Amino acid sequence: MGTLDGKVALVTGASRGIGAGVARVLARHGANVAVNYLRAKDKAEEVRDYIKSIGRDAIVIQANVMEGSDVRHMVDVVERDLGPVDILVNNAGHNPVRNILEIEERDWDWVLGLNLKSYFLCSKVVLPGMIDRGSGRIVNITSISGQRGGLSGDVDYSAAKAGIMGFTRALARWAAPRGVIVNAIAPGYIETDALLQLGESRVSQLAQTVPLKRLGNPEEIGEVVAFLVGPGGNYIVGEVISVNGGVHIA
Repeated sequence: MGTLDGKVALVTGASRGIGAGVARVLARHGANVAVNYLRAKDKAEEVRDYIKSIGRDAIVIQANVMEGSDVRHMVDVVERDLGPVDILVNNAGHNPVRNILEIEERDWDWVLGLNLKSYFLCSKVVLPGMIDRGSGRIVNITSISGQRGGLSGDVDYSAAKAGIMGFTRALARWAAPRGVIVNAIAPGYIETDALLQLGESRVSQLAQTVPLKRLGNPEEIGEVVAFLVGPGGNYIVGEVISVNGGVHIA
């Protein structure tokens, strides 16, 4: 018996990286999982196949989470195939790593759309059902960049991730009396394809700044998500949990 047996989780941006790690861990704790993706269908199917291999149900669902109509259709499909969404993990995001002089207006709009607007759209669609049932959990994945600012002058990504923290706190205050618990997680340096693209030398330098002297892995983020959406998170509301190996101790 898992702590999440019978629960339905929707994880956005779950074809790779942190999202994939979260999806796998939630399934190991008993949840049935909807794996959202935009382009990497093959990777999303690998996550789905893993979840099914351990005896849980899973589907893949393509949706552009920056588009309200796509989000509505995604949730409709999840509820048809798996059941009402008990857990939403807003994870979809990307950091192009550009400084302010390199960022065009359209770039700013795209980064804020993917990393912040999508959280609003997905939350708004699942909340009515959660409120009707008197229960639900939302976990928003933010970043150390939102806490201290990105190291590459990436003001768009840092602003979006800081916005997620404010969004989380405001939504948590409103949703908790209605039976829905909302929190956020701020990962540090996590071993994902996006981080590894910085190159071996840069990644090694970053790892050495971490008191634990290593990168985190996506499933370590997943375990914290599982805690927050399980019984351990019953009285945790509106928090931003730092998971960064001690590299940023506020």
